[in-house]
Amino acid sequence: MKKVLGIDTGGTFTDAVLWDPQAAAVLDKAKAPTTHDDLKIGIGASIDGLELADPAVIDRVVLSTTLATNAIVEGQGRPTGLILIGGKPKGDVPAAAVEHITGKINIKGREVMSLVPEEVTAAVASLAPRVEAMAVSGMMSVRNSAQELAVKAAVRAVSDMPVVCGHELSTKLGYTDRTVTAVLNASLIPIIAGFVTAVTRTLADKAIAAPVFIVKGDGSLASLDFIREKPIETILSGPAASILGALALAGTADGIVVDMGGTTTDTGVVQNNTLTLSPVGAKVGSWQTQVDSAKLATYGLGGDTAITPGMCGPKLTTHRVLPACRGGAGNLTPTDLLCARGQLDRWDAAPVQAALQRQAEACGMDALAYAKRAEALVLSTIADPILSVYEKDVPPEMPVVATGAPAGTWYAALADAGKTDRRVMVPEHYEVANAVGAATAAVAERVDALVRPDEANDGFAAYIDGDSAYFKVKTDAVAYAEAKALDRVRAKAERQGSAEITAQVHSEEITRKVGWRMVYVETRVKAVARAGHLKLAEEAQAPAFVKNFD
Repeated sequence: MKKVLGIDTGGTFTDAVLWDPQAAAVLDKAKAPTTHDDLKIGIGASIDGLELADPAVIDRVVLSTTLATNAIVEGQGRPTGLILIGGKPKGDVPAAAVEHITGKINIKGREVMSLVPEEVTAAVASLAPRVEAMAVSGMMSVRNSAQELAVKAAVRAVSDMPVVCGHELSTKLGYTDRTVTAVLNASLIPIIAGFVTAVTRTLADKAIAAPVFIVKGDGSLASLDFIREKPIETILSGPAASILGALALAGTADGIVVDMGGTTTDTGVVQNNTLTLSPVGAKVGSWQTQVDSAKLATYGLGGDTAITPGMCGPKLTTHRVLPACRGGAGNLTPTDLLCARGQLDRWDAAPVQAALQRQAEACGMDALAYAKRAEALVLSTIADPILSVYEKDVPPEMPVVATGAPAGTWYAALADAGKTDRRVMVPEHYEVANAVGAATAAVAERVDALVRPDEANDGFAAYIDGDSAYFKVKTDAVAYAEAKALDRVRAKAERQGSAEITAQVHSEEITRKVGWRMVYVETRVKAVARAGHLKLAEEAQAPAFVKNFD
């Protein structure tokens, strides 16, 4: 019987689960410390913790990871050069060096200003010695990608460094966000290449020959080859996997899913077994991207969040520290509070008592009272602000589904402490929900197309993936866009290694009232292909599809 190996590399621990897809059950689970200097060590140790007598039973390996997210937040991406075609974005971009060249595509997808070959050559020659990756971005490349591709070819002709075009990552307008996405993606390629190599070698050492996938930020799967080129798709991979794992473990189609990790608490709402995507794309640190991701809220409270003495008692920070019970002498965290109460017996409580005593004395309190005040503070923070944001918009009968290592303690105590009227579900295997989510994720691909009036030629233009086509009749343009979108979305799913694919296309005609009549604005075409059980918002009903991807 074939099994799935799910692995989540988090900030504190790397979790592994052996999942039986037919029984929808966890067969075994293991944890190991995440080894940031060499991730393959932690991954290998987590696999070693499983009872896996025969590696041949593994049919698929699926990873979720915070590697890309952390690299962006911590500014660890590789130095990236940016070549801008024509106008400048209205905002900052995370590039190490920038060159501007002549060129312009108009909103109808037609070239109105040609590239100057000498400028292209000079820009590439200027950037290449100073950077480790390159990005190319033009304002209307999503309507016609020819100029971006020509510059990319010029880079490839003289260098083997990674080079990324804006239109390859997003079909949305929004020049600044698309440019930011391209630069960040290029900066992550050398980083993710090392990670992929480490993972494949670790699996080979353990005689696991199954295909390997990674969870993307929207909860769907991508092959390693895909992620080598588009590593930015893995930002918010861990939280998305947690949502999927929570549903699988709790056996519910509705819930406020909460994942409390070492650094942050991530929350999201699931209704009717539907994973809703952010309408604007993932935001990481100060950078807004155009990467599809689950709609999440993040708060800086985790098991390793520092607690410090304040004016009137304990105070929660948003900074992560090493807990005293694990060697962080003098630190105090929510994990340490659990250790002091005897709820975590794997670590040493003596340093925790010393930290409690020191902080309590600074506030003129005894250690026991200080600890109880700190525990109440953690629970109050979970209730408000973390859960309170859902009070108005989410029905009171919708439960809280808690996952992550601290869920069995802090969230199990919420109702008893009178902090919430909602039912709190802490499912079995809650502490490895991310790895379960990885194991249960499926391939899902999307392609957008657009049909708009082409007034200059008294016809209609169809735009898809940086290509454009022109028609005299609107129905012909829409039919073309639908057919192309379906073909391309199936091809994308097949490239992810999917065999049994279902695909569908939705179209919505947009009009607006001008005076006494309705005027045609555009037709939005969206195709979805999936393999497996994953249900995305756009497949639930057409209006939700349009709303979520608008």
